[in-house]
Amino acid sequence: MVKKIKTDDASGRGAVEGFKVPFPGRMYKYTEEEINAVVEVMRNADGLTQGPYMKQFEEDFKTYTGANHAFAVDNATNALRLSAILCRLKPGDEVIIPAYTFCATAIPFGMTGAKIVWADIDEDRRVVAPEDIERKITEKTKAIVVVHLLGMPVDMEAVIAIAEKHNLRVVEDCAQAPSAAIDGRQVGTFGDFGCFSFHGAKNMTTLGEGGMLTVRSNQDAALVPGIRHNGCRAYAGERQRYWVPAMSNVDIDIEGIWPNNFCIGEAQCALGSFLLKRLDKINDTLIAQATKIKKALADVPELSFHKIPEGYRHIYHQFVMHFDGSALGKDRNDLMDVLANKYKIRVIVQYYPLYRYPLFQRLGAGEHDCPVLERWWDNSFSFPWWCGIPDETIDYLVSSLKDAIVELKGA
Repeated sequence: MVKKIKTDDASGRGAVEGFKVPFPGRMYKYTEEEINAVVEVMRNADGLTQGPYMKQFEEDFKTYTGANHAFAVDNATNALRLSAILCRLKPGDEVIIPAYTFCATAIPFGMTGAKIVWADIDEDRRVVAPEDIERKITEKTKAIVVVHLLGMPVDMEAVIAIAEKHNLRVVEDCAQAPSAAIDGRQVGTFGDFGCFSFHGAKNMTTLGEGGMLTVRSNQDAALVPGIRHNGCRAYAGERQRYWVPAMSNVDIDIEGIWPNNFCIGEAQCALGSFLLKRLDKINDTLIAQATKIKKALADVPELSFHKIPEGYRHIYHQFVMHFDGSALGKDRNDLMDVLANKYKIRVIVQYYPLYRYPLFQRLGAGEHDCPVLERWWDNSFSFPWWCGIPDETIDYLVSSLKDAIVELKGA
């Protein structure tokens, strides 16, 4: 085995000694224009939060995605938390969530006390299967959460039809899918809520953290500012003295729900507005990389990839494959051993089925019925991935993977 692996590395990203191709922690480098946008805020902004840069970023995001409303927040987990609050979930309710996703998708909904019901993945697209969602709806179901995982859109036409049939709320986790689209319509605009991430490893990142909540209805949107900012708001109406009874009011937006602080800084918002101008180019680069790799590996029957329906824009937040070594008597671990030890490539394994984690098992969410995910996940893996991988590195990844499989055949 490769030595000197960091034991505190939970993500599989970052520089690790002993690898020729590591898995970087960042998707891309900032341009000088983007760096200068942050510096300008540091030098000149009157306030560093809840100001004009946030409002501009929200307007820019609405324009870019076509969303009705957009609210910048400190991270996607809290965008999901806001959506869970707005769904009015409570103990005794049920919420259907994909079992194959990052843990942050599910935790905010579990915090409401609602029961999590795990949904299976689609055999071809490897995102949540609408037919499995419908199979698991009961009279207690109040909401459906879908995840456009790895940049692959879920079949939203089917999901929305199911939700309307059963009068359910729909939350789209778009953390890995900014600008992913179906027939030109961007994800995050189909359901009641869309939740985006600008974490450091994402296709668009605002200094390591950041997020956006898109909201469809005016009624829901009116509740977000107060819940997002500790219940703070201006006093209604005219006041004889601006300081009486105090500078600002603090009130409740949803009965029985405490507000919180989910705010994001002005410098991050300024950067976000600039990155929206570059996002299409970033995603086009990732798509081109993925297309090149898939074409080069098309003659390797042991490997399979997500199948992309016509009209779907899959933006490849990560590049995930499935290895079928059953005919060889080998599995993913055998393949990864060769790639890591002989070729010094740090492929990683992501997104353990959530019901397998101690967190969810200990909190009563270990029950599952996801046969497709059970068959598929244990032999899936991710290539090292970032925007702008050099051609020679792509060639090395491809040739090494092919050679590793040939080696397993002769073992």
